[in-house]
Amino acid sequence: MSYEDLITQFGAQYGIEGLESRDGAAALLIDGMKIEIISDEAADCAVIYAEIGHPSPTSGGKLGETMLKANHLFLGTSGGTLCQNPDTDAYALMRPVPLARLESAEAFGAILEDVLSQVENWRQVLAGMREAESAEVAQQEEAAMLASGGFMQV
Repeated sequence: MSYEDLITQFGAQYGIEGLESRDGAAALLIDGMKIEIISDEAADCAVIYAEIGHPSPTSGGKLGETMLKANHLFLGTSGGTLCQNPDTDAYALMRPVPLARLESAEAFGAILEDVLSQVENWRQVLAGMREAESAEVAQQEEAAMLASGGFMQV
């Protein structure tokens, strides 16, 4: 299956009107997730690129470290790669799909569904880390106030 055939058949299979490739990429928004299906002609693949979200300014790279560990032997990515966009700083999951082995748009849909599930899981991890960071900052502020002789409201 060619990349162009994939985009056409996938759009028809799932009733996505107007899905088309522009400059080798087709963009979708699924359940609030930005998805791109990118042509990689050299590797004869379609690459699914799904944005996870942005790190918090106070994260200190903790999520990035967790993501790098998940990339190890693809244990946490099912053959995809977690990355950070150097232009936007957004975290994303990229997963190549070899076109030569792709049997149908439905098969691609199943792979995309798996990627979306992983992205949702990583979004939950990101939200959990943000929550933990907020709690840690609050604890540090409280400790600083107590150490300076300030009173804590109860």
